[in-house]
Amino acid sequence: MSADPITPVIVDGFNGLDEGTPAGDAAWTAALSRWRTAHPGEDDNGEILRLVALTDVLGRYNRLRPRLAEEQQARAARDQALVEVETCWQALRSAQAWLAAHHNYVVAVDAAKTAIGVWRERALAAAEIPFIWDAPSRKAAYDRLIADGNPEVEPLDAGNPAAEADRLLAELEQEETRRAGLVAKTVAIAVRISAV
Repeated sequence: MSADPITPVIVDGFNGLDEGTPAGDAAWTAALSRWRTAHPGEDDNGEILRLVALTDVLGRYNRLRPRLAEEQQARAARDQALVEVETCWQALRSAQAWLAAHHNYVVAVDAAKTAIGVWRERALAAAEIPFIWDAPSRKAAYDRLIADGNPEVEPLDAGNPAAEADRLLAELEQEETRRAGLVAKTVAIAVRISAV
């Protein structure tokens, strides 16, 4: 399961992902050259600080957006898998082919456990990228990205994804254990009836 690729945003020739590479160095050289040509004899420290903030924000933005998209997709799959567990369990109440319906429930529980694990992985990956406004220059760079029509991004607000995944798994396993006891009672009655 992977989200559609997201093209990195480029501003003033920078994407923030290629710092320290020949392409990144070329973008820096070109940007400073353009600024110096437009502002002959002026101190370029302010422009250098602006470019540092721009590349930092772009790098975080371009790394965070795909991870958030993957987390969102994994969250939707996780939630759908948990709904499927309940749907399969409810189907057991009126199933004529009870064994097949129970197997569907078992498969749904397994799929939900897998989906929770995938979501956990994606959420932790998204949470690794801090997106902070600790300087006006970074806020200005972000505001420019948004003004240019790019979607807003915010750090994942999932609290602690590992703890949330552990909670969901524990609840699923607890309910599975309780339901297994109910199934055992039903099977025991069926065995007694078939023995008669």
